Amino acid sequence: MDLVELLSAWHRHARAHLPEEVAVWDAHSHTGDQDPDGVVGHVDELLSALGEAGHAGAMVTSNHNPAGYRKANDRILAEAAGSDGRLIPFLRVDPSDPAAVAEVERCLEAGHRGIKLHPRAEAFDLEHSALIPIARLAAAAGAPMLFHAGRGIPSLGDGAMQLVDRVENLNVILAHCAISDLAYLGPIAAEHPGIFFDTSWWNVTDIIALMSWVPPQRIVYASDTPYGHPMMSFSITMRSALAAGYTIDHRTALFSTTMAGLVAGSRPDRTDPAPGDDFFSHTAGLLRVHSNLHGAVVRLFSGQDPAQPLALARLACNMPTGATHKAVYDAIATTIDAVEPHIGDPARNRLVTDNLLVCTAAALTPDVGVPEL
Repeated sequence: MDLVELLSAWHRHARAHLPEEVAVWDAHSHTGDQDPDGVVGHVDELLSALGEAGHAGAMVTSNHNPAGYRKANDRILAEAAGSDGRLIPFLRVDPSDPAAVAEVERCLEAGHRGIKLHPRAEAFDLEHSALIPIARLAAAAGAPMLFHAGRGIPSLGDGAMQLVDRVENLNVILAHCAISDLAYLGPIAAEHPGIFFDTSWWNVTDIIALMSWVPPQRIVYASDTPYGHPMMSFSITMRSALAAGYTIDHRTALFSTTMAGLVAGSRPDRTDPAPGDDFFSHTAGLLRVHSNLHGAVVRLFSGQDPAQPLALARLACNMPTGATHKAVYDAIATTIDAVEPHIGDPARNRLVTDNLLVCTAAALTPDVGVPEL
């Protein structure tokens, strides 16, 4: 089975749980070609990926640009202007730049609808002296501030809470499920109305924890393209939401209306309680499948050979007829069989990884069901 067709089947199964008329907005994507990590994002590729997933559009910002962001911010604005409304521009600044506050003011006046800040790339914390004036400009413009809150940084939870508590009407989105502070912030997030979280992360256990602890209207779907991919990210986020018992209204907020409201300067009208830890159900066999798939994906990310954990995951799918969730084991096995011949092919690495990530989600969310493959 073709790897694109395979991923599309998993995605269609997930997309069927959201009304067709709901416009899906991706809260976090990038373009640019100056990032020292070598990842390049082209606007045409971003728009194509959004189209493949049937998304209405995405928030877009520059990736890391060590030379500064003035030209990059102008490029983002131009890309958004040429996208027929499919891209919503977020400016980016380094708060250590003496011109950062002026650049924020210039860009907000020019039409940017949000601000991206990256504590790891720009090596700052949320106590930085420039953040308060930047936050005040953001709040006055109704523009959310999106912070990297993923790997590679110390805790920023206290700083985020202090920021939203000090600056009236400020909305802060913590990216990547706020994995740097999820254990601390997740259970108390409801007490701080200006804090939101995006789902741009690949580890399904973190997404499940996020949805366990944080009110549904305070989470926004995101892919982090080109680091992620909309079809994969949508699929694992939707499966987690369904497992958490999200209603249609909750799913609509997650994938559409909460983010659309934030860039329009408004918060959700209501906040429902988080589901809590009790929704998560599993079987010992599928935990084995997930554990080995997770190990294979980690090896793929680090450029190592995933053959051993992938083989163990495949063997763990050999359950007898009549086993609980047999269809889930079979769908995962079919996916592993399809991707295995492409291991080691650089041109197929993204599709291999994305298909395996959807399987890690399926192993932890078996009651959601699986597509026919």
